[in-house]
This record gives sequence, C-alpha cells and structure tokens, in this order.
Amino acid sequence: MEQNITITDVAKLAGVSRATAGRVVGGYGNVSEKSREKVMQAVEALNYRPNLVAQGLRGQSTKTIAVILGSIKNNYCNKLIYAVEKEAQKQGYNVIVCNTHENVAQEIGHLQNMYGRQVDGVILMSTVKKEEEIREQYRELYQGSVPVVFVDRRIRGLDSRVIQSNNAEASYQAARYLLELGHRKIGVLATDDYSTVNERIKGYKRALEEYGAEYREDLVMFAAHNDKEKIREKTAELLNGEGPTALYVLNNSLCIGVLMELKKRQMHIPKDISLLVWDDEELNELLDITTVVQPIEAIGKAAVQELIAQKEKAPGEQGEKREVLEASIVFRKSCRKAD
Repeated sequence: MEQNITITDVAKLAGVSRATAGRVVGGYGNVSEKSREKVMQAVEALNYRPNLVAQGLRGQSTKTIAVILGSIKNNYCNKLIYAVEKEAQKQGYNVIVCNTHENVAQEIGHLQNMYGRQVDGVILMSTVKKEEEIREQYRELYQGSVPVVFVDRRIRGLDSRVIQSNNAEASYQAARYLLELGHRKIGVLATDDYSTVNERIKGYKRALEEYGAEYREDLVMFAAHNDKEKIREKTAELLNGEGPTALYVLNNSLCIGVLMELKKRQMHIPKDISLLVWDDEELNELLDITTVVQPIEAIGKAAVQELIAQKEKAPGEQGEKREVLEASIVFRKSCRKAD
C-alpha cells in the first residue's frame, strides 16, 4: 500500500513549521524565499500532492473557477480578471484568483491547492515556457482530469487549449507603421521569452525584412516587468550611442521604466523619440501613446466559456485548440516621421 504523505511530512523534511509548509503549498501568506525553496524541495522529494488530487476525488461541481496569473500588478491581468469574473458570474460560477509572481514553483503550488479545493477548472497564464520544464509528477496538473484553459501564453510543445491575441500579425502591423514613418532603427524592449513575446518579435522581424531593414540583436532588450531599475538600465543601453529613433515596447508593464529613463535624459515624445507600446491603460491615453490594444474582455469571456464546455468532456476528448482573437492599434501622438 502506498504511504500517505501529509503536509506534516513535508514540513518535517523541510525543517519548517506545518503552517509555513501549508502557506507555501497553498500559495498564500508571506514566506521567505529560503523557506519556500526548502518546502518545494521537500514536496518534490516526497512527491507530495494534496490528497484530493492524488486520489482523484472529484465529486459534484463546486461551481468554482481558478484563475492563476503571473502578476496581478500587470494591467493585462487586472482586465482579464475583471472579464473572467463578469462572465463566470453570468454562468453561475465563483472565481478564485491566484498570483504566481512569475514563479514556477508557486504556479505548481497554486495548481495543487486549487485541485485540492476541487475547482471545476483553471484559467492559466503560465510561467512555464516549454513542455520540458514540467516534471513528470506535475504533468497531470497541466493535462489531467481538471480542464485547463491557457490564456495569453502557451507552453511550447504542450497540447493545450489556448486563447490569445494575434500577436505576430498585430506586431507586424505595429512595426510596419513605424517603418512607414521612416524609422529604420527601432529599439525593442520586452519581458522574458514567453510565447507571446516570441510571436511579437517574429512579427517585428517580418516587417523589417519586408522593408529591407536590418534586424539587430543589440536593438532588442529584455527585462523583468517588476524590476524598474533593470528596465531603465536596458532602456539606457538602447538609447546610448547611435540610439534608435523609435522605441517599441512589447509589454505595457515595462512602460513606466522606459518613461522614467526618457525623463532622466530630458527626451520628449515624439520630438526626440517615437514610442509605441502594447496594452492600453489610462496613462497611455493621458500621454497620447500609440498602443496595440488586445481584446482582453473577449479573451476572458471566451476562456470561461471554453472551460465550461471542456468540463462536459472526458480528459482524452479535450485535445488541443488555439483560438486567436484580433488585436488593434490605437493611433495617438507618440510617433512621428523619422528625420
């Protein structure tokens, strides 16, 4: 008979209290990074999972959907949560929101916790970039009996249900707009290499090729969305020397850091540099920043509907599906013709 591993066993092996182990696995409360690492190492060593998941005890519907996102500080995530809650309530479902802070271990902990709570499904913006990053013992969290609908990002190589914007095409149109204004040195700033970022860079490259402009790796920089100093540092790298005539920011969460660096240099938009960003918010409208706008409300609504539809199917019948919704560009006054 298989030994029943409990949270107490995890705490004992990690050398922390049961409450601390519970907070890490449950994904709530404040825990030091050192304690979190110890607990997750113990979880992996013991192959611990909440027993409701391990035993597959899924009874009647709890009428609850979990939304697991990278960062609720992100404007995209805030709008997505609103859209999901709106549609879920219409369908008679409650919503639990979990924040991973772009940490894979926390994502796994949240998935385990939500399955333990017997949620009817999960809407996931995953921090995992490719299938190989998912350890075998966690595979069922992503492809098990509980329906999972991925939004915005997809995990490369993993068969999944994904609802997202037409990143490559919209990015192509955005870069093409800058090229038509005469810009040939376009600096790009993006977060890590998630599928969305890669697709946007692909569209950017396509536009450059079409206009005979050179793709330069030194004009493409990456920075974490929550690291303002790194964002400013990377913006500075782009602007130093023979800098670009336009900046193309692929994630709106980076925009504040970019604006801070431009202010430090007393550079004005669009007089000194043109600026085009992804994802709209009030600041963009206030500063007249041209923006690629994603259909976030439609994505959230479609994710809930898809999740409910998948709940009626057996796991083997769910298969792979990719629904792509159209983004658009709101033209304002932050871009001008290159000198």
